[in-house]
Amino acid sequence: MRHINCNNEKKKPELNLMTIDALPPAILIDILSRLPINSIWCMRCVSKGLLKMVDDLSSAALDMKRRFLTTCSTPQLVVLNESSESSYDEYDMLYPLKYDGHNLLTKSKDAIVSYFGSKRRFYSSAFVFCNLFGFTGLNPESGRSPFCLNPFPDLYLEHGRSCLLVNPFKGEVLMLPSASDVQVPANCLCTVDWYGMGFDNKTNSFKIVRVSTDKKDYLAAEVLVLGKSSWRELPTVPPCFPTSKSLYAHGDMHWLVCGDDASSARMLSFDFKKEEFYLTSLPTPLGKEPDLWKCLHLINFRGSVALVYVSSPEDGKVKLREYRQCVEVWGLKNYDNKEWELKYKIDSAQYLFISWEPTSFSKCSEWEYGIYLNKESSLNNCIFFVNLGDGSMKCVLLKGQLIVHSCTGIMISLNNCGDLVEAEEEQGITEFPMSRETWRNRINAAEVSGRDLCYLKTQTKSASISWNRNDICF
Repeated sequence: MRHINCNNEKKKPELNLMTIDALPPAILIDILSRLPINSIWCMRCVSKGLLKMVDDLSSAALDMKRRFLTTCSTPQLVVLNESSESSYDEYDMLYPLKYDGHNLLTKSKDAIVSYFGSKRRFYSSAFVFCNLFGFTGLNPESGRSPFCLNPFPDLYLEHGRSCLLVNPFKGEVLMLPSASDVQVPANCLCTVDWYGMGFDNKTNSFKIVRVSTDKKDYLAAEVLVLGKSSWRELPTVPPCFPTSKSLYAHGDMHWLVCGDDASSARMLSFDFKKEEFYLTSLPTPLGKEPDLWKCLHLINFRGSVALVYVSSPEDGKVKLREYRQCVEVWGLKNYDNKEWELKYKIDSAQYLFISWEPTSFSKCSEWEYGIYLNKESSLNNCIFFVNLGDGSMKCVLLKGQLIVHSCTGIMISLNNCGDLVEAEEEQGITEFPMSRETWRNRINAAEVSGRDLCYLKTQTKSASISWNRNDICF
């Protein structure tokens, strides 16, 4: 019997549907790398294919290759609250935040807050690579500090050295391996480490470089390929000591170092492809002046190396807060030939309720509309946001001794790089920030169970981390 369609409906043609994870990997990675980092992590829940794509190291390598050819994404701000070396009851805290463009910095409700610490060592920030943060662990008892001696080198090798990577957007913590083929001399009493991380687009691998010294006659350099189990000693060492002012750009790691004397400076770099160190001169117009290094900062500005020079030329006024604020941003016009050019110069007499002292800024980095400078104090740190578009400046007073970092998104998951540190259960913790008593209970429990590092991640309510200027008394 023939079936008759009484409604005269036409049969719909079959559609050849293709899911997004069926796209070629290069095209899919190009699409995902243009999204905000939080959106990328949410897409991991769509399908197993996307989960594997986002977590795969090869995906991150392809993403890095694309970023070599394009401008980096909008910078994202992350706040760091480091523990004090005077107390084991404090923790390191890391979480993303938002800036409203005026005087308000807030932690969003969905932002992951990472707490970590140890009763055996203090962790301090060592480097930032895209959205990964590196921390070094200092063990005072074994001499892992530039201020104490180590009469037991074997103990120092076993317990003193520690380095971990933290992904604050995903709440991942990875302890880097301690095994190394570097032979530390028996008479080496005190050692300081400097770290840097980068991408080798020749081998499609992520690498971490480490320079160790006793600041006397011992100097060694080694490299770790992320995902490997041991550090490898390099045949050459840097011509000078690195510093805390560092950045990654153009495939190389860069440190701002002093010149032949305190009145000059230069740039020390490490090429991750050739695994070699080299020096670069700074712009000639900067000349020489006392404490020049303290007035200079290296930043990754829109994907390229930039040098920020901060000064306060006197204009005859007696009130410090009315002195002019001068900011110069120099960029490399030609990276291969190391040719510098002046990109921006802002000379402002804008009133700021906190004094502008060029040598007091501990950190400088990039934000969406310009640069910002961290100023540390014994009570509350503050940030100067400089808008390079209109030349305006905003001063934001932070609640406590917080440091704001800038990072960019990259699709790399630490899950495939080794055994992650297992996070503690939240158990109903809603307070922000976590109280000392709560943390003390957690870290004591970790010590009893034999765990060196205590790590906890939470997602609490939104909160402001800056003071409203109307609430500040002068």
